Amino acid sequence: MLNLNQAIQHGRAVGVRFYVKTSSRVIFGGTKTREQTEAMKRRFEVEDRQNPWTKGTTKFVIEEVR
Repeated sequence: MLNLNQAIQHGRAVGVRFYVKTSSRVIFGGTKTREQTEAMKRRFEVEDRQNPWTKGTTKFVIEEVR
């Protein structure tokens, strides 16, 4: 498992420009295009609503790498 800095470095190496993160800055995924990232965020939100522990309370945000 990678820590946050290692994950971002790996993402840069493979061309990731957008990340889906939680409000507590945990990376859930990353992609090269905004459209793919928005679709990924929607999927995570649907999955989170079905999670009996979080019950849809996790806040997902999209962050662009500069």
